[in-house]
Amino acid sequence: MRKVVYLGPEHGRDIVAGQLGDAFQVECAAATPESVGAALRDAEVFVDASMKVPLTRALLEGAPNLKLVITATTGADHIDSAYLQTRGIPLLTLKGQQQVINDLTPAAELSWMLLMACARKLRPAIHHVEQGHWNRELFPGVMLKGKTLGLVGCGRIGKWMSRYAHAFDMQALGFDPYLHEWPEHLQRVELPELLRRSDFISIHVHLTDETRGLIGAKELALVRPGTILINTARGAVVDEDALLAALEDGRIGAFGFDVLEGEPNVTQTRLWQYAQKHLGCVITPHIGGFSPDALAVVLRFTAQRIADFFKA
Repeated sequence: MRKVVYLGPEHGRDIVAGQLGDAFQVECAAATPESVGAALRDAEVFVDASMKVPLTRALLEGAPNLKLVITATTGADHIDSAYLQTRGIPLLTLKGQQQVINDLTPAAELSWMLLMACARKLRPAIHHVEQGHWNRELFPGVMLKGKTLGLVGCGRIGKWMSRYAHAFDMQALGFDPYLHEWPEHLQRVELPELLRRSDFISIHVHLTDETRGLIGAKELALVRPGTILINTARGAVVDEDALLAALEDGRIGAFGFDVLEGEPNVTQTRLWQYAQKHLGCVITPHIGGFSPDALAVVLRFTAQRIADFFKA
């Protein structure tokens, strides 16, 4: 019987185990390096549906029988892929698996929610009412109709965002050097033009050497005052120091982030610290793709990939 270590919501283990059958033993690990390390010692497969524990070289060195690492996410920067390559262990992600991810919309829906929450000052308004106050004049909102949304990255999530913008009668601009077929309602532009023209900028790119720090001081210098920035991709795509400077001088009016560089140790990040005093900014704990509906689809696909791997 092959041992599979699963890290993620507990009900997900049952989905994976049910799909794999009796030839596999699926064991849940707690979301700590110690628990994952202990579980990996005799495991052949690691399934990550959590991203709470970085899969470091130290943890992987303690897994001599490991043959496959698979993550229920498109990104895998929390996994030491370089070390896996030295051992010839495949790392499977959802990147490029269009047949399963094209219709998964939770990350796009959260991105749109963050955009609207920032536009309507939702966080400070809720806080205001919770304190027993009722003064709407403190929270003037931005009307979305007629505004411009700039999408940095126009793959699956970016395309859904452009659809939402179209439904709200907004103009959508897109920058993506790797996209060849553009939707009719998404105008292709270069990044500097997108930054100059957009009222809202939403980031949807994978974290690579090319995209690390993609939005930095030079880029933020181009934005119009009060621009709202949304990031549900990876924290390191945005230069944190440059963003803080843009927030202080008003070029960025607010941000809605589902990701932070250095997560999950968020209290150490300067953006988290900034948001404690500036309630117009919204941070959520990397929940964009986390929906039981979507997770069930992804985990059934993941289990099938494991079964296929060992059949080969």
